[in-house]
Amino acid sequence: MTHSARPPTRRRRRPELRHWLKPQSSRFLVFGICFGVGGLAGGVRSALDGKGISTILALFGMGILGVLTVVSYFVNYEDRRGRR
Repeated sequence: MTHSARPPTRRRRRPELRHWLKPQSSRFLVFGICFGVGGLAGGVRSALDGKGISTILALFGMGILGVLTVVSYFVNYEDRRGRR
């Protein structure tokens, strides 16, 4: 049995893990903005209401994750723009 020199078809090729970690869609940007604003505002509101520390930290963690998503979108955008 001989193997062809062609690369595998698109259906059989599995995307790399880095592909899933790079946000490329504007939907992902909107999701990150909403997640960041909601998490940070919720954390501040929980702190002012005197909720438990676990609730406050969870909401701040969600906010930080959203902010990191937005930052990673723009870093990836600059990388894609620079390659053209």
